[in-house]
Amino acid sequence: MKDLLVQLAGHNAWANGRLMKVMAALPDEQLDRDMGSSFPTLRKTVLHVWNAESVWYQRLLLASPVVPPAAGFSGGMEELAGLFVRQSEALHAFVSGASDAKLAHTVEFNSPAKGVCKTPVTRILMQAFTHSAFHRGQLVTMLRQQGVPRIPSTDFIEYTGWKK
Repeated sequence: MKDLLVQLAGHNAWANGRLMKVMAALPDEQLDRDMGSSFPTLRKTVLHVWNAESVWYQRLLLASPVVPPAAGFSGGMEELAGLFVRQSEALHAFVSGASDAKLAHTVEFNSPAKGVCKTPVTRILMQAFTHSAFHRGQLVTMLRQQGVPRIPSTDFIEYTGWKK
């Protein structure tokens, strides 16, 4: 199980990094154009995913209370992209360094929407990775709708490599 989680964490950081390179180069007008998605702009979507990964990561570290980093963020897209990628890399480092016992642990945390919750570490990790993948898909669609010409593949098979 750990090997798979390490691969998924590595893929998550790699894929986020690839998209953030594109995002960091865009002008504010494109980043803040309302695209009618679940988070209306490219920037707001990235802020949401960064918040989510950070909150789950803080829960893995047993932090209480957790602090969504985007709440006080006022920097530009290049800074946001760098912070988001570093968060994804920290999640990868957590998984890579985790013992089997740590991965088998159940975390208790307070959810603003659900109250006190208990969730296994493996489910937190799967939630973080699948949530990010879902929103990466939205970002790719929004980028295409804006005519961004070169959007890198973020497919897992691209990350792990094709065998011939």
